[in-house]
Amino acid sequence: MMKSLSLVLAAALFAAAGCSGTRKSALNPAYETEVVEAEGMAPIVNGDVEGARKTSQGEAMKNALGLVVGVYVSQDALVSKSILIDESITSQSEGYIEKYETLKEWRDGEFFKTRIRAHVRKEDLAAKLRNLETEPQKLGNPVIGFDIKESADSKPQQTRYAELELKNRFSEAGFITGEKDKADILITGEAQTSFNTREGLGGFVSYRAGISVSAVKQGSLETLASAQESAGGIDLNDTAAARASIINAAKKAADPFKERILKALREKSIVRLNLANVATMNDLSEFTKLLRNIPAVRASWVRGYSGGVATIDVGMHKGGAADLSQLLMKNSKRPVKVNRTSSYDLDAELQ
Repeated sequence: MMKSLSLVLAAALFAAAGCSGTRKSALNPAYETEVVEAEGMAPIVNGDVEGARKTSQGEAMKNALGLVVGVYVSQDALVSKSILIDESITSQSEGYIEKYETLKEWRDGEFFKTRIRAHVRKEDLAAKLRNLETEPQKLGNPVIGFDIKESADSKPQQTRYAELELKNRFSEAGFITGEKDKADILITGEAQTSFNTREGLGGFVSYRAGISVSAVKQGSLETLASAQESAGGIDLNDTAAARASIINAAKKAADPFKERILKALREKSIVRLNLANVATMNDLSEFTKLLRNIPAVRASWVRGYSGGVATIDVGMHKGGAADLSQLLMKNSKRPVKVNRTSSYDLDAELQ
């Protein structure tokens, strides 16, 4: 399996220069295909040239598909999900290739080689790849930032024990974590710990900590979830016991908090759309009607309109800003130019 995927990736590097670009699907003009060129080869066993020809053709189709897979999937995902990708996608290449033509066939020593030009259905492939994604990726792959203040015995601390523990837990669940100023979702709150007792602990010290956190979308300032937990910590001195108690409280809060965030994203994914070049209220009214007629859009609310710029919250049945941007750009009734997207924010302008 791993060897087969390696051949796919090697072929992708080899054939990248032969990519012809995006085309409208011949079967359904509403969809697009990626046109790529790729080679496949197979050994000639016991003089069976015809069998080797058919096998090399199949390998060429796998490698053509591998080119497009490489566009949609990160290198990390290719490595971590290599066997799954190979079994679920490249082994079913004919199901994702709309049509192909053989450009060249030839015998090279004890191998038979085939070069093809293939039209790969992007939507079908993207949908299959989404099924291989982690839950955060399916919900827009938001970047999570942290800003949690800490105090011990009522004194502010410069420590970040709660942040580090939560960051590790969210990373393990497939979330991307990053700087708070660039995050799509910011987790804010505080962790407080105080001395509990040292009696009966054989020289150890006990501290008790409480943590209170909330997850807020940066664009819309929508609160997605919150959590409060408490836990104790025991160690040889006050500093170590205080640290242990904060880490234990953060660890206790992490899993239920993460699940609440995922649940909120599933149920009410909202994209903040900043739409420029809106000349009149009539233009805005027409656009909102168009927006609400998009099947993937659950609802929309105009939050503000000034200086030709409208701020609109768009509730999605599923997906995030990237999905909405694609839908808007495909709409021929009122062309929209997309200038910037993040996971849950979208800057665009009417054309």
